[in-house]
Amino acid sequence: METKKQTFSVANLYLNASADTIYQYLINTKGIVTVTVTLSDRNVTVEYNPTIITADNIIEKIKACGYHAYTREIPTSDFFIQQDEKNPTKPNYRILIVFVFEVILLTILWILHITPWIGLLFSFYSLYVGRIIFMHAKEEIQKKNPSSATIGSIAISISFLYGILLTIQNTVNAYPFMISMITILGTDLYKTKYLKYMQQTSTTSLNIKQYIPENTAVFNKTGEFIEETSQLKKNQILIIRPNENIPCDGIVVEGYASVDESTLTGIQSNITKSEGSYVYAGTRCLQGSLQIKVEKIGEKTTLLQFAKLAKETANDKSFDSPFKNFSKYLFLYSIIAAVILFFGWILIGKSFSIAISVSIAVLASVAMNALTISSEKEVLEKAIYAAKNHVLFRNVDALETAGKVETLFLEQDDILIASKPEVTDFIPLDETDLNIMRYIAYTLSNKRHDSYSRAITRYLKSQKISSVNLSVLTNFQKTHQSDTIQNTYQLCNVHDLSYTDIINPTIRQKIDELVEQGKKVFILIGEDQVLGLIAMKKPIVPNSIQAIHSLKELTDVHLFARGNDEEIQYIQKNCDIKNIHANVDMNEKENLIKSCSHDSISMYANADGSISSSTADVNVQFGISQNLDSEDNDIILTRKRLSDLVFTIQTSAKLNQQIQFKQIAIIAYHILAVVVFGFITPIFFAIPLPVVLPCITSIYVIRFLFQSHK
Repeated sequence: METKKQTFSVANLYLNASADTIYQYLINTKGIVTVTVTLSDRNVTVEYNPTIITADNIIEKIKACGYHAYTREIPTSDFFIQQDEKNPTKPNYRILIVFVFEVILLTILWILHITPWIGLLFSFYSLYVGRIIFMHAKEEIQKKNPSSATIGSIAISISFLYGILLTIQNTVNAYPFMISMITILGTDLYKTKYLKYMQQTSTTSLNIKQYIPENTAVFNKTGEFIEETSQLKKNQILIIRPNENIPCDGIVVEGYASVDESTLTGIQSNITKSEGSYVYAGTRCLQGSLQIKVEKIGEKTTLLQFAKLAKETANDKSFDSPFKNFSKYLFLYSIIAAVILFFGWILIGKSFSIAISVSIAVLASVAMNALTISSEKEVLEKAIYAAKNHVLFRNVDALETAGKVETLFLEQDDILIASKPEVTDFIPLDETDLNIMRYIAYTLSNKRHDSYSRAITRYLKSQKISSVNLSVLTNFQKTHQSDTIQNTYQLCNVHDLSYTDIINPTIRQKIDELVEQGKKVFILIGEDQVLGLIAMKKPIVPNSIQAIHSLKELTDVHLFARGNDEEIQYIQKNCDIKNIHANVDMNEKENLIKSCSHDSISMYANADGSISSSTADVNVQFGISQNLDSEDNDIILTRKRLSDLVFTIQTSAKLNQQIQFKQIAIIAYHILAVVVFGFITPIFFAIPLPVVLPCITSIYVIRFLFQSHK
């Protein structure tokens, strides 16, 4: 007997009596082998014989006990953003076999000197089959952007009309031009089908594997019930339990839990969420339970906005690259080259047929739209590749420009230097009891709300009370209440201390040592004496030093830093950044960025989503803000990692390099095509040569452009 094990999530399952009710009801059901009820996770795991009973039957039986239930497998379905309803299928090239057969047949008729009227019938049939080329040419002309279809239509028309003229004259020399027409037509059909297929394969689904539950538990005045995620409404209260995925963006109204946000940030870490915290769709509740109020659902959630922006960037056609106007230039180049070669060969004594066949061969060798489509393919692939690596380009201009940045302006907070200071030294002086110093410092700092006071409070909360002289602390607490400590003791920044006569040389030396290390020193004073020193420092973000060295190899780095002279010197020494601008306001920053933007492309990067530069060419935001609709930032790095900025610049630079390579390759090919088919070939052939060779080479170039740099 083959059995199946399945887990069901059950709402309102709180008491052991409820668990026993479900267990007894299910275990006595025919077809069910084992039942396990996990009260803590509100789960019921059932092993059953699927030939006797189904999962839907089990859900109905659980509901009959008075509980809502749904299959645990539902929330773990893969979610993806779909770009195309149908997967691209490989093009059918069977029609091209007909063209190959016609070319072979016409060649035989030419050799046998059969009347060209037979070949003309095949030409009409080929024109009917390949009429789509002329339709594409019409669209290009209407859009005022002539490209390959227009060039091909011109070459086909010339070959066909001249073939008719020779047929009327009843000369077998009409066959080469009929063969040329059919060859160009077949080649253009092949290139059209191939390019369309390659374009479709580039725009397949942007897969961002996430776990969005289709159903979730909703709480209201009457109790708890299961509702589809798509039917959720703003301000509804949802219940999220351990190992469940959050279906929407929202605010925690009750509960305490650790949540894995790696789906958004890419960092495997547990983030504590409690009342007032913001949670995101697609993240996973690991331990604890939450009640959240729905803020954003569906397409408005941060996760889906992220995927949507990545897709829009991938499909953006506004890329300002060398190929943007290249097709127009190549069109003119091909037409002018064909006309010059035609009259050139006429002037040196070649026949009209030879001269016109040379022009047709040059036109047939053109492969202009290959550069455009292959470059667009590169843009799309880079946009998706970057998105999967937690870098979101909001537009194609940013994707191109980032790799050309010459000057980078970087804010220190949360990128290079942590925004929250940490206590590094807690030093009692003059035989001050450590426990008493901690007690006084905690009482003073707990009443303040600046970042340094909060750092002292966090530090002292993490410290254990020393068991040495514990009675001294107890007696001190009895005689020193909070108000007494506030009136008697002071916790001052050493730079703000108005009187220094109580600081002896030994203490001064210790303060100087701490300051030289880039630390901010606070002095605890009471009853006209120094009780102790507390030193703090904003630590350097891990791995940021290596990233700074990499950035310095790519661009000129400027750092906007905040702090006193010693702190700035410490940053400069450890990060080895020459261009540090200390304690400047936003207006000064804008003026500095503007002065550099005149001569070079500039980038401004910061971790504050509400700030951007109006003068920088590219704005980069570290971290995810709740509103991704804002267009102030061109690039969003979902992780606050400086190494991701290095990746961003390198990805953009590689894209520009690949497109430049394609441009050089296509230019070199067309120059070579004019030389070979316009000058060399006519020297060795005294008859009108069919354009089979240039057609084959144009196909090779197209495939080469798509296969290169894989």
